Amino acid sequence: MRGDANRPRRRSDKRAPAGTKTTATGPFGAKTSTPSPHDEHHDSDDDAVHDDQVEIHEDLGIASATLPPETVVAPLKRPEFRKLLAISITVALGFGMVVPVLPLYAESFGVGLAEIGFIQLVFGLTRFSFGLIGGLVVDRYGDRVCTMAGLLIVSVSSYGAGLAASFPQLVVARGAGGMGSALFISGLMNRILRIIEPSAMGSATGAFRASFLVGASAGPLVGGLIAARFGLGAPFIFYATGLLIATAITWVVMKGKTLVDDGPKRSPLEALRAARPLLGDRRYIVALLATLVSWWTVAGPAQTVGPVFARTVLKLSSSEIGLAITMLSVGEILILFVAGRASDRYGRRVVLTPALAVAAAATAAIGLVDAGSAWAYFPLMMAVGMGIAAVGAASGGLLADAIPREGSGAAVGVNQMAGDLGYLTSPLTVGTLAERSGFGAAYIAGALPAALVFLAALRLPRRTTP
Repeated sequence: MRGDANRPRRRSDKRAPAGTKTTATGPFGAKTSTPSPHDEHHDSDDDAVHDDQVEIHEDLGIASATLPPETVVAPLKRPEFRKLLAISITVALGFGMVVPVLPLYAESFGVGLAEIGFIQLVFGLTRFSFGLIGGLVVDRYGDRVCTMAGLLIVSVSSYGAGLAASFPQLVVARGAGGMGSALFISGLMNRILRIIEPSAMGSATGAFRASFLVGASAGPLVGGLIAARFGLGAPFIFYATGLLIATAITWVVMKGKTLVDDGPKRSPLEALRAARPLLGDRRYIVALLATLVSWWTVAGPAQTVGPVFARTVLKLSSSEIGLAITMLSVGEILILFVAGRASDRYGRRVVLTPALAVAAAATAAIGLVDAGSAWAYFPLMMAVGMGIAAVGAASGGLLADAIPREGSGAAVGVNQMAGDLGYLTSPLTVGTLAERSGFGAAYIAGALPAALVFLAALRLPRRTTP
């Protein structure tokens, strides 16, 4: 095939040129060919025209008409995409500012560790509950409105948190922030799907995730300085103000046109019906499972159980534990761009399956480390970071491959809920196992989802390279 790796799919092309046969996939996977009404005038040229204008796009097992050769623009070369990354970095910076300060701020209201954990639970449950709702808002009102609404809600909730006079007020404010976060992510991700060709979505996912890591990594330092100078509630006020600025930027940035027009505005019921066929698409299901695995592995084995394991078993100091957590992010940043480009060039399965294998093996291996081999904890944490980052890049590509180019807020919302589900359930599951059966069993449980999704990913169609 000639250059089909660089040809973006356009689902809006409905009529094949005269003298061609349109190749499509039937309901049971059979390929059918429908002659053009003008075929009788071009019998002698039929084979040549067919070769030049219609080919089978097999990289993900889909038959489709081929477009004229076009060069796919790298995501980072698109001004509209870079502007969305600026929004992501701004939000991530603010999020990083308040996360490390939140436990100390909550403690100032005279509550204990259980109540502090309850704040995070409320935020996570609210975001999970509004994941699908955020997607339906996208389908009804558009991604620009949804993104701006989410930013404004998080801004108001952050002002409320920073000015809270009691612990219940802080809980309510953070809970409302979860709702806004769900709307923001649904709107922004749906816009990315509409401005980036599916054949470049792996790279786009890697860049988007890297932008969030950059902001979140710088946030704690900035938040700590602000808290030391102005008080523990001040980072929330700064965050809220930054979100107002981000909302204004969003209003301007997302006003531009995309590669494809907005789909029809749908009622919630119509949006759910339109997204329902995706539940029969293996690519979409594997993308959901991979998203769940990424957040499950980060939240439970790495971030919740990891510090306790490092302190009690490996006898590491607080600074060494912090370094180990940092190695997780270092591994992600090192592999994100490479994994994204590789998934676009060689296919999602080629990247996803080894990434899941590495994430599962490294997670399980951490449980085998003892005080005498504590040094191994650091490279294993980096390997976990590299594995989940590559999983995220490949799953973002799968999501773009499955979802129509005009977007589907409902489908994006369900994908977000899959990640939140992993993030919510992993700490409790893995933590309980660590307490009752030991760290070895806990880390095996932490690795199990990645191993199971690895088996599912093996059944993805093999991409045909040009």
